[in-house]
Amino acid sequence: MKLLVLGAILGSHFVAQIAFGHGEDKPGPNGGFIRMPSAFHTEVILTSPNTLKVFLLDMQWKNPSIKDSSLSVNHTKDKALKTKCSIESNYYVCTLPKNVDLNKKGELLVEAKREGQEGMTVFYDLPLKLQKVDDGHGSHH
Repeated sequence: MKLLVLGAILGSHFVAQIAFGHGEDKPGPNGGFIRMPSAFHTEVILTSPNTLKVFLLDMQWKNPSIKDSSLSVNHTKDKALKTKCSIESNYYVCTLPKNVDLNKKGELLVEAKREGQEGMTVFYDLPLKLQKVDDGHGSHH
């Protein structure tokens, strides 16, 4: 039993380190929030209560690309809500219905393909914020 508990603790710490190793605890190059769906990164920036900019970045958080790329963004409030994403120079602008407020609690599901590379679905907790780094030491307040 002790080994199972130790394994669970180490496993969750390992997953946290992988995530934060990819910078989810730091702002992206455009000031947004980073996730890594595959061998590329997504950067999401809130521009209004129901509008986002989404950059598809390479492994070094550079070279935003829309070439041979696609993007789908959904809000967990109502899966039937349709988000319209359009291309603006080297990023996407996604507009959700007016009744969605991205400043309120919820979750975004982002599915992206960058330069032919399909990514896994990544999740962004709402309201958007940097992920907190857990160094495993905890805080003693």
